[in-house]
Amino acid sequence: MKLAIALLSTSSLFVAASAFIPPGLRRSSTQQRPSSDVTLAAESNGGGLWNVQRVDHISDWTDSSSFKTYPNPLSLKDKVPSSWFVGLNDAVAAKVNINALETIDDNCLLPDDFFDSDTNDNEEEDCEGDRGLNAEAFILAGPRAEIVFDPKKSKAAIVTCGGLCPGLNTVVRELIMCLRRQYGVTETYGIPAGYRGFLTPETWRPLDINAVKNFHEQGGSVLGSSRGGHDTKAIVDTLVEQGVNLLFVVGGDGTVRGAAKIADEVKARGLPISVAVIPKTIDNDIPLLDRTFGFETAVEAARDAINVANVEAEGFPHALGVVKVMGRNSGFIAMHSALGCCVADLCLVPEVDFYFDGPGGIVDHLYERIIENDKAVIVLAEGAGQNLMAEMGAAGEVVKDASGNVLLDDIGPWLCVQLKKRLDDRLEKATPHGDKLYTKYVDPSYMLRGVPPNTADNLYCVQLAHNAVHGAMAGLTSFIVGSVNTRECYVPIELVA
Repeated sequence: MKLAIALLSTSSLFVAASAFIPPGLRRSSTQQRPSSDVTLAAESNGGGLWNVQRVDHISDWTDSSSFKTYPNPLSLKDKVPSSWFVGLNDAVAAKVNINALETIDDNCLLPDDFFDSDTNDNEEEDCEGDRGLNAEAFILAGPRAEIVFDPKKSKAAIVTCGGLCPGLNTVVRELIMCLRRQYGVTETYGIPAGYRGFLTPETWRPLDINAVKNFHEQGGSVLGSSRGGHDTKAIVDTLVEQGVNLLFVVGGDGTVRGAAKIADEVKARGLPISVAVIPKTIDNDIPLLDRTFGFETAVEAARDAINVANVEAEGFPHALGVVKVMGRNSGFIAMHSALGCCVADLCLVPEVDFYFDGPGGIVDHLYERIIENDKAVIVLAEGAGQNLMAEMGAAGEVVKDASGNVLLDDIGPWLCVQLKKRLDDRLEKATPHGDKLYTKYVDPSYMLRGVPPNTADNLYCVQLAHNAVHGAMAGLTSFIVGSVNTRECYVPIELVA
């Protein structure tokens, strides 16, 4: 086997899947790159180095005799170069950390003096073990040279579900802008009030460029949102009755699970309908993706609240500022805002349990901070300390919302009470004026998600929305679009639903 060495950029590892196929299986170098992008070439998963996660395509279950492709309207424009379109085998590596000395053979390492020798070029490597690293990769997002839906006959519907998040309206705006400006789709609708809106198509809102032009300046969801209300068969029935062939779903984990059910029902019925998901979670808690939209805006808003708590704490002797931010199961907002504000003394997140008393407990740490600085600031994710509250008998009855999420016990006020109990006497004895603990509690939770997006999130929403349209128009379905290693790509829904 010939030894191939590739220099890889760790800032963004973009690969052509076919480039890593052994020579015997590789397409001829003189063969023209296919313009059609129905799915990644079969050989890219048939013995190559990269294990590209396959995304469903409507051609997998629709009647092949009636299946047609159309040139992308963008390909007919004079000033759009062919290089702008995504190639058949373009993919994004899931990981950028590599063993620089590892070869195509799993258990084979280059000798230490390999790069010092002039005789090793193109030498056969005598290595045993399974060939191929089978490294995970995802299909690169972007416009395809050919599409499978006739824009003149296409009808698109957009729905937003679940909790609010900065950028929801920008996503809706840019879906409409891309569908209409770049592809010429003229029938575009917004479904009000989440999944329940599918059951009342007479309430659907026609959306054109003029209607959405200022959406990006508004917080919340112009279309409205809700939790629950999902009826898979009824939703697909409505899509068929209304002639919708492009469905764009914007929502969090419960919404994504609902979209997966819709995509499965569409597949079971053999329908030519693409289901594309733009994931929405202000908590930034989808491990596969670099980030989710709205997160950076939320961190900025949280930082402002932390600064207020810090000012309050500085204004009183032995004061403790406590800020509770959003973060049901993950502490990314708390952690990033705490690090970014540079004034936090303690950050509590759901991923790490904590306790009050004894060595390593938070009480001793806060006492030391207050004695040294005359104040302390805690940044607290809403999901932190839930186990501790239960252990101490402070947890309430388990209640779930319409999306199936367990309603959290309110950690913020409880934490303030517990800390005051433990610090009052110690501070009173340690200070000349006998001051006890002053607590300054700030809860900006809904201020984080109801604001308009900042510039960075607006830009990210544009990229996600446009790439969702590109994938759907190309016939890809049952996917979410997101950034992996700084490149937008298509991830199968089942990996995150």
